Amino acid sequence: MLRPDVSLNAHTTPEEIDTLLEQLRAPGSGGELAERLGIEFVELAHDHVTATAPVVGNRQPMGLFHGGGHVVLAESLASMHSYLLSGGKNVVGVDLNATHLRAAREGVVTGRAEVLHQGRTIVSHEVKMTDEAGKLLSIVRITNMILKTESKG
Repeated sequence: MLRPDVSLNAHTTPEEIDTLLEQLRAPGSGGELAERLGIEFVELAHDHVTATAPVVGNRQPMGLFHGGGHVVLAESLASMHSYLLSGGKNVVGVDLNATHLRAAREGVVTGRAEVLHQGRTIVSHEVKMTDEAGKLLSIVRITNMILKTESKG
């Protein structure tokens, strides 16, 4: 599990962000399910995080990128971003809402989680999923609660 050396905030240097992004890309740092789905973190900033997941290997029986794949990608992004914003404290999801707009049958799905609200204990993100052509596939809103305890990872 990822143990950040620095908190992600408005004063985090570009070098520190690069280090955090490399840590996110290390095998196992995103969790077992994210690894199974092939989620790859590609961009990190104080106010957002971006990752991709391949459609192949994550399709439902009709041949479409699984709706659960959208939710796993969104929760992986928002939860990890909340974790980094908290400086490594435990984070738990308390609300999630997904709206599926368009299907993907091939290629890569990209999720970009942007902070809607960041308080002391609550962080809310909106995650937009797009296909390789930039078409909007789904929107997921997720709220995480930051607990007072440090991660045991």
